[in-house]
Amino acid sequence: MELLPQLPLLLLQLLLLLPAMDANNKLNVNNNFRNMQVRLSTTGKRVTLPIREGRVEVSFDYGETWGTICSTNWTKREGNVVCRELGLGYASMAKMSTEHGDSKHYPLGMVGTRCRGPERRLAECHRESRYPLACGPSNRNVSTVACVKHSPDLELGLRDIEVSAYLDSVPMTRLTCAMEENCLSADAYIIHRTDPKGIRKLLRFAVKASNVGDADVSPYANYKDWIWHQCHMHFHSITVFATFDVYNMRYEKVAQGHKASFCLMDSQCNPGVKQKYTCGNTTQGITAGCSDVYTNVLDCQWVDVTTVPINHNYILRVALNPEYMLAEKTFENNGAECVLHYTGDRETTKVTNCVRKSLWI
Repeated sequence: MELLPQLPLLLLQLLLLLPAMDANNKLNVNNNFRNMQVRLSTTGKRVTLPIREGRVEVSFDYGETWGTICSTNWTKREGNVVCRELGLGYASMAKMSTEHGDSKHYPLGMVGTRCRGPERRLAECHRESRYPLACGPSNRNVSTVACVKHSPDLELGLRDIEVSAYLDSVPMTRLTCAMEENCLSADAYIIHRTDPKGIRKLLRFAVKASNVGDADVSPYANYKDWIWHQCHMHFHSITVFATFDVYNMRYEKVAQGHKASFCLMDSQCNPGVKQKYTCGNTTQGITAGCSDVYTNVLDCQWVDVTTVPINHNYILRVALNPEYMLAEKTFENNGAECVLHYTGDRETTKVTNCVRKSLWI
């Protein structure tokens, strides 16, 4: 009972001790990420400041020691956050590599970083729930980034999907090219063996990809690696430019989504902007201020909904640049989710209420 009057004094003394305790334990849970610092480093002998490309390093002890980063998926999402935090613009490259040093010579300081993209600092990003298997001792790759002042930015047109969507019934005899590109559901290839004239129900719609950034969209592959498509009579410079999927209202996939490859070109441009790119073998891209429009009559501009149960509402999800292969300012305007009322009939099947969505992490 005699201690009770002394409690306020004891609490005061404890509070006064906390800053000293915190200073002597810089890696405690409370300040670990709060005090995280980020920098770019490189092994090059001639370095121009500020460094715009290199391995990403973090410090949790006020810059006394630095460590590298390893993650299962180190993408331009994470790269954009690093460049933003350092005031260097946007990521033109973000990958795991040993180009600027490896984890043997520059040990890991953090693993499992996962960013959405808009975060101001790397410390605000999430962490993988388990230690990444890709970050074992046999993998010496570390996270690297290249930052640029200007960047493209793809924006998906919402209204274009709604007004152009319709249900089409097509015999497989007219889908030879589409089958070569795996644009039909898996069951179509089985049915084709016994019923090559079988009918497929295709939800067709247009996709408009506008470059609202301040730099041109350029294919990530060297033009010598582009793929010639005999059916379409042009090169495809992007292996996975868009994905189309149908989900039930519990977000369970019900239609076979496919990864569409594309050539990139200027289909439409804003007033005063000159068209620059075509589907040529070395001239593909999307100029800043222009759009590439893929109309609903083109091959693979659909989702095969032949086996989807009728008379239900579904979610049609469209995503541009889903694997973050192309550099962009943000990935928040790359996706769309729409309500699909599917009846199996052309006149009554509708796509409505498209809303903008970020790419899924």
